[in-house]
Amino acid sequence: MPTPYPYAKAPAFVTTVGTQPEGLPLHSCMGLNSCKGSDRFGLEGHFDPVTGAHVQNDCAGQGYCATTPAHTCHVQNSCKNQGGCGLYGTSKELENPAHNDCRSLGSCAVPINAERFSTDGANRGKSVWQRARKVFEETVWPQTRAELLNKQSMGKVDAGCELPRELGDAPAEFQSKGPAYQWISNNNVNRSNMTACGSSGTSGAGGCS
Repeated sequence: MPTPYPYAKAPAFVTTVGTQPEGLPLHSCMGLNSCKGSDRFGLEGHFDPVTGAHVQNDCAGQGYCATTPAHTCHVQNSCKNQGGCGLYGTSKELENPAHNDCRSLGSCAVPINAERFSTDGANRGKSVWQRARKVFEETVWPQTRAELLNKQSMGKVDAGCELPRELGDAPAEFQSKGPAYQWISNNNVNRSNMTACGSSGTSGAGGCS
């Protein structure tokens, strides 16, 4: 276990998802959010240990962690673009984490912890979160943005919700790899904060029981 705790500058992970902006989709993990205030902490925001201020994430792509209901395994997702991926699924599914067409068509657990790797397809042996972020940038976000701009024009999404063409960076502490299980589990104190497929530990998270 790294010492000292490497994520002291990040807000502590919370198990309860904050209030989400009206009309915005839920998402599977860090850096996959669609607007300011649309992340794990929601409109209530979070305490910033560095500045001592209470803040919201600033922009699409900059949010902390998942807003969709947590699940532990393949096909347990609740809706479109709310799955994960990693250990189980087809090569196509494993190449498109957090980009599924419907409920029960997602692959593997949510949130997508940094330790998770793909077991098949072109991304085999590589980071699931990094792949999810790339798919979000190149495919999911352009589609989602167009849908949200249309909803915004009809008054179904707050006019104050900025929908930039270019996403903001994921939170600095996790920008290159995604949310570490050590952070999700609050330095391994609350290991029940997340469980994932692979009781042998290959998921990098607490195993399913």
